Amino acid sequence: MLKKIGLEKLNQFVSALMEKETLFAPVKGDAGVNFQEIKDASDVTLDFYNTLQSPKCVFFPQTDDMVRYSLKKGTTEIEEVLLDPEPRIVLGVRPCDVKSFEIMDKLFTGGGIVDPYWENRRKNTTIIGYAFDTVDPTDFYGAFDIHAADTAGSDVFLVKGEKNFLLKVITEKGEKLLGSVDVLEDASAEDEEYFEERLKKGPELKTRTLSLKGVAGKLKDMFGSPYWEKAAAPCLNCGVCTFVCPTCHCFDIQDETLFGEGTRKRIWDSCMFTDFTLEASGHNPRTQKSQRLRQRVNHKFSYYVTNFGVTSCVGCGRCTRSCPVNIDILTVVEEAVESV
Repeated sequence: MLKKIGLEKLNQFVSALMEKETLFAPVKGDAGVNFQEIKDASDVTLDFYNTLQSPKCVFFPQTDDMVRYSLKKGTTEIEEVLLDPEPRIVLGVRPCDVKSFEIMDKLFTGGGIVDPYWENRRKNTTIIGYAFDTVDPTDFYGAFDIHAADTAGSDVFLVKGEKNFLLKVITEKGEKLLGSVDVLEDASAEDEEYFEERLKKGPELKTRTLSLKGVAGKLKDMFGSPYWEKAAAPCLNCGVCTFVCPTCHCFDIQDETLFGEGTRKRIWDSCMFTDFTLEASGHNPRTQKSQRLRQRVNHKFSYYVTNFGVTSCVGCGRCTRSCPVNIDILTVVEEAVESV
């Protein structure tokens, strides 16, 4: 099934989606474009390359309340924060970010212990993927066999044409959604041809690339190499690379209590922070930033491969674009492997 709607009717389409389910979509802010829950259809933009932060926040929010409690009057009252089963839609997800959800699934639902927060949100979310029109020079998603118009993992796939947005059903979940949106029109044979051509041309939009053959093993072999000190020399340990990354998933669990009322919540953490591995005894096995950078690179390109059979990176280029000292993870991996 292929549907279409005029570019000038985007607000109507967004409004129709909002009537169906909770909608998350790209919104332009002062610093750039990011995914947000939509309250006003006019806030949505599909005129962007990629968002500053990844849409993982839809399934894995930066802060997530787990338990609320009261310690007043000598008694303890505990209330578990119930999971939200409300269906939701994510509009405008680039192919590399769609792939990141599958990589995170391996940890949160396929790692032996199921994370109910992630599982619940994933199960109740319809993903509308969005094809790239151009390639940013920092991207290297082609290294992971992802291309600019890759439909894999999307429930509906969106292509922007000269006059229309074209939307193709990929899964049953996507068919159910598009079949219920009455502002869409049936696409013509010409539209079908244009859409298929865009898909075929997706692999022609070349990104940087990296040979992953043997990388996991070579990184293990050079664990004690002095290369890591060189690579980490400019690093500020600000953690921005991990916060914008679509596959970084480390979190801490903390209590916030004020006047006897408290909340236990999980919040994003970063292996690049100095106290990430700080133990209660005061011992810290990663006091040097070179050790922390090594951990980040090895986790993505070696340890995750060993544990789950896939690299924990999708080549979206966000960490490179956001790094204040221009550290490029692809270059770090290349140089590390060459130094063995």
